[in-house]
Amino acid sequence: METVLATRGSAHFCVSREFQGIFLCPLADNLQDKLAGGAWDDYNELYHCCRLIHEYGARPGLLMDFHTMRIGQEHLGLAIMSHGNIDPDIYAASGIHFSEPLDRIVLFNYFHISPAGRGNGTFWLDKVLIPWYAGQGFSAMYFKSSHPKAFSLYQRLGACIGSYTAKSDNGLHDRPGRIFRVPLHD
Repeated sequence: METVLATRGSAHFCVSREFQGIFLCPLADNLQDKLAGGAWDDYNELYHCCRLIHEYGARPGLLMDFHTMRIGQEHLGLAIMSHGNIDPDIYAASGIHFSEPLDRIVLFNYFHISPAGRGNGTFWLDKVLIPWYAGQGFSAMYFKSSHPKAFSLYQRLGACIGSYTAKSDNGLHDRPGRIFRVPLHD
């Protein structure tokens, strides 16, 4: 069951602890947009997201929150957050160490918005997600991103605390990324 956390115009920002396949529509939309625009980068977000949900999400004591943005019944955004029994070796493969106790942090695992839902990301993150997790007693949110267009938003909200380079799925490209820490305040 989804719970509505906020509304902006006709967009509803919701959260659920239970995964539903329809939540993946924004990733499929972005993948299709990337292919149609000639921007294929040898990285299948759908595959990696499903793997994260089913492998990392099965870890005992780990909680995953599935945040969605929808207009009507159309899902246009997905943000996956993890907290609880976090394994820092899985998430922080680049050697980044968390500065807080693991039970006080939330990991921002995925953040995808369909082309039809763009223009809502800053509001969703800054006015919905950050206050919601701050209100639950978390002290910091960590982002690991290889999407340069999102770096300026994350930098405005927090600080870049590291960088990494990963290979694309078939080793065709290097995927440079950054890790950000955003402090959470009530």
